Amino acid sequence: MSGIPLGVLAERLQGRLVGDPDRVIAGVRSLSEAGDEHLAFYSHRRYREALGKTEAGALLVAKASDLGVRDGIVVANPYLGFAKALAEFHPEAWPDGGVSERAEVADDAVLGAGVRVEAFVVIGEGVRVGEGSWIQSGVVLGAGVTVGAGCRLMPNAVVMPGCELGDRVWINPGAVIGGEGFGFVPTEEGWHKIPQVAGVRVGADVEIGSNACVDRGALETTQVGAGTKLDNLVQVGHGAVVGERSAFVAFSGVAGSTRMGAGVTLAARTSVLGHLEIGDGVTVGAHSMVSKDAPGGSRLSGVPAQNHRDWLREQALLRTISDLTERVAALESRLNSKE
Repeated sequence: MSGIPLGVLAERLQGRLVGDPDRVIAGVRSLSEAGDEHLAFYSHRRYREALGKTEAGALLVAKASDLGVRDGIVVANPYLGFAKALAEFHPEAWPDGGVSERAEVADDAVLGAGVRVEAFVVIGEGVRVGEGSWIQSGVVLGAGVTVGAGCRLMPNAVVMPGCELGDRVWINPGAVIGGEGFGFVPTEEGWHKIPQVAGVRVGADVEIGSNACVDRGALETTQVGAGTKLDNLVQVGHGAVVGERSAFVAFSGVAGSTRMGAGVTLAARTSVLGHLEIGDGVTVGAHSMVSKDAPGGSRLSGVPAQNHRDWLREQALLRTISDLTERVAALESRLNSKE
C-alpha cells in the first residue's frame, strides 16, 4: 500500500481530523522513529519530551492541544487508535482454503468451507473445524476436538481430545490445550496418578500465547471465558474457571479448581493458589501470590497478596527499618550507660 490520506484515515479511526486531509500517511511509527510521512501516537506524559522532538508528519492524540502546529487525528484513546491504524497498514493476510497433501486428516473429520490445513497437520477422528479457520503446519487436533469458525492455530499448537474452541480463537505456536492436569495421590509407595478425564472449553475471541498450557480437569471441565487473553508461558490448572475478558501476563498461573470472575488481570509472574474464589475485576500486581479468596474489584499485591495500598505502606515502612534499628540501638546504649 502506497499510503492513506490523513482524512480517510481519520474517518476509518472515527477520529476528528485536524489539518490537511490530503496529507498522505505511509505508515505508523513511534515518536522517536517517525518521519514526515508517518503517523505517531502520544498517550502518556512520560513521552512528553519525545513528543517535542518527534519528526512525525501527523499525530494521534487525545487532545488537540498536544498537536502544536502538526496535522493529526484526535481520538478518545490514542493507544487504541494506534492499534487500529496499524491494522490499516498491515492487514492480516488470511490464506485461501485448502488441505495440504502432506496433512493427515481422519476420514470422518468435518472441515467447514474455506478451511486451510497446512503440511504436517494431524486431525483426528470426529474433529469438526468451523468455516474459514486456518490450521498451520504441525498442529495436532485430537479425536473429537471442536474448532469454531475463523480460528487460527499456529505452528505446533496442540489441542488434545475432546476439547472445544469457540469462534475466532487464536492459539500461538507451541501452546497446549487439554494436556493432563497435575493430579496425583501421595501414598507410601509413591505418587498414584488420578485420571484426567474431563476436557477444556475455550470461549470465542480468546487468544493464547506461545507455550501456554490450559490443562484438562479430572472431573470438571477447565474453562476460559470469551475475550480472555493469555500471554506466553501462562498456566491454567485443571478444573479452573477463568471468566470473560480477563488478561494474564507472562509466567502467571492459576492452580486447579480456582474460579475467577470476569475482567481479572494477573500481572507477570503472578500465582493464584487452588480452590479459591476470585471476584470480577480483581487486579493482581507482578510477582504476587494470591492465597485466599478475593472479592470483586480488589487490587492485590505482595506475597501473600493483600490490599495494594496496605502493601505500598508496608514497603515504605520496610525502607525505614535500617534507620529505625540504628536509632533503637543508640537509645539502648544511652539507657545502658545511665544504668
